[in-house]
Amino acid sequence: MLRRALRSACPYILLFLGLSVVYHSNLRPIPSGDSLCTSLLPLSILLDHSVLLDRFGPWLFSHVPYTREVIRLKAGHYFSGYPIAGAVFVTPLYLPLLLVPRIHQWDPGSLVALARILEKFAAAAIAAFSAVVMLALLRRITSRYWAWRLTLVYALATATWSIASQALWQHTTVELAVTGAFFFLESWWRTRAGHALWWCGVCAGAALMIRPGEVVLLAALAVALLAGRANLADYARLIVLPLLGGVLALAYNLNFFDNLTGTYTFGMWAGSAVNGVIGLLVSPGRGLLIYMPVAIFALGAFTPMAADARRKFAPLVAAGVTFAVLHFLVVSRVNLWWGGYCWGPRYLTEILPALVMLMALGSAALDRSWIKRSLAVVALYCVFIQVLGAYFYPNGHWDNTPVPVDQAGYRVWNWRDNPIHRTLTAGPLPQPYEIVGAALTGGISAGSRKMHEAGVNLY
Repeated sequence: MLRRALRSACPYILLFLGLSVVYHSNLRPIPSGDSLCTSLLPLSILLDHSVLLDRFGPWLFSHVPYTREVIRLKAGHYFSGYPIAGAVFVTPLYLPLLLVPRIHQWDPGSLVALARILEKFAAAAIAAFSAVVMLALLRRITSRYWAWRLTLVYALATATWSIASQALWQHTTVELAVTGAFFFLESWWRTRAGHALWWCGVCAGAALMIRPGEVVLLAALAVALLAGRANLADYARLIVLPLLGGVLALAYNLNFFDNLTGTYTFGMWAGSAVNGVIGLLVSPGRGLLIYMPVAIFALGAFTPMAADARRKFAPLVAAGVTFAVLHFLVVSRVNLWWGGYCWGPRYLTEILPALVMLMALGSAALDRSWIKRSLAVVALYCVFIQVLGAYFYPNGHWDNTPVPVDQAGYRVWNWRDNPIHRTLTAGPLPQPYEIVGAALTGGISAGSRKMHEAGVNLY
């Protein structure tokens, strides 16, 4: 029995390990100001048993310029300006830190640097595990051939690699939650087991607590239950835990921000939906069809060849389409729909599980020889784009030169000077390999000197 279980788990373990190696192969995190608090909170929880950032706040305000944008100060205490659920959920990954001698006595600067390094390990593990869940889902709805190939598309030809695996963005943990929700939705549809909907609700509630805009996932799952002719008890199983999570998130906001929405305000969604939709689709700076054109193969689920799959997996089709459309429309209204300093359309990272699931449901269409060849070519192009994001970015510094993109959103439409061309021309970022090489040949002190000479800043 145990041997059979290990044999069954072996492909998934190998997938996780293989992707972990790939995600770490650039030998560096690609940190963001938006992920700073998420990287620090697990240390605060484990070392100080608190969700406050009092250990780090004073040092960060003195040494890291963007701190005021992401950390709030109230009544002498420092706390995250973003939802903290993602950090709470990943904290168990940090438990080995408690074995480090005298880590409680480390100075704040050293702990911040450590947190930024560990952030990459946590993000890579979560992204790799989301691919494992994706494979388990796809094995249930398509052939083994397409399940493996589309899982690799998900893991290596999309922002799962260049965004989710590189830092603890909210997208990283939400992407896993979305994949998990679809996995348990399929379990419910196949078995009608009530416990599957409870777990589906856990995933939806986690996504909602991590990123409030993901209330659209709950709406999509409700539509899926409608397509699956669920009863009232099924709806209750799905909704109860997300509602509880939402109440906890609102209580946190009320306590720390004195309002129910926290940092997020309705004014953030005052942008033009038309500009956002077109920009997120085809702009050279952030367009989905420029950075991840493989997404277009999700349309295979709506071809005549996929009619049987649409009938067989009607709730999954309903959930995938509803979630992708609603999420896309929500982020298209964001004032800074291009997502600030990042590689590609990071705001669309969460819909990748839905798009890949739809590709799998349309695998009957993908089996046609010319479509299969087209998919292979487009997927290789997408892998190349993710390689640029992992190994080259931010070389070229397109985001902030000649003027910061957040102050000049029109730059995302510049075809002559776009992130792909600028980053490719600038070449790969060599410092991580130089630092590791110096450390291996001359010890940690030599690696530290090389880091200083290279001007590498983990903060």
